[in-house]
Amino acid sequence: MPRRADIDPTAIPKLLPYVFMYTVLPEDAGFTIRLAGQELVDMAGSNPTGKPAGTTMTPRGAEMIINILRAVAQERVPKFRAGKMYWQADRTYRDFEACLLPLSSDGQTVDIIFGGVKMLAGEGGATKTWQTPSI
Repeated sequence: MPRRADIDPTAIPKLLPYVFMYTVLPEDAGFTIRLAGQELVDMAGSNPTGKPAGTTMTPRGAEMIINILRAVAQERVPKFRAGKMYWQADRTYRDFEACLLPLSSDGQTVDIIFGGVKMLAGEGGATKTWQTPSI
C-alpha cells in the first residue's frame, strides 16, 4: 500500500485544486479533513480543513462520506464513486466522480485517505463545466 511520502504534489500541480486528504483517527474514532483543494473549497463555500468528516455536509452526505471512508480504511482498497452532489443541498443537480485511495505509513494500517473529485456540468442550469486538467 502506498505511503503519503509516495505522493509528490509537484508531479500533479494541475490536479491539486481537486484533491483532498482525510486523516484516519486511531481506534475507529472517525476522520478529520487534512487537506481540501481550492476548487473543493470554492465549491463548498468554506475551507473544511481540520474539521471532522461530514461536518460541512448535509446529514445524508455526512453519513455517506463516513461510510465510504470507513470502507476504504477497513478494506484497504480504493473506492470510486459517481452520482449527484447530494452533500451540497444547493448543488444536488450537479454530477461528480470521485476516487478515494488508502495510504499507510506502515504498509498495513490505513492512516490517510487521499482522493480527488471531478465535478461535471449537471442538468438544471449548471453554468460552469468542470474540466479534468491534463497532467
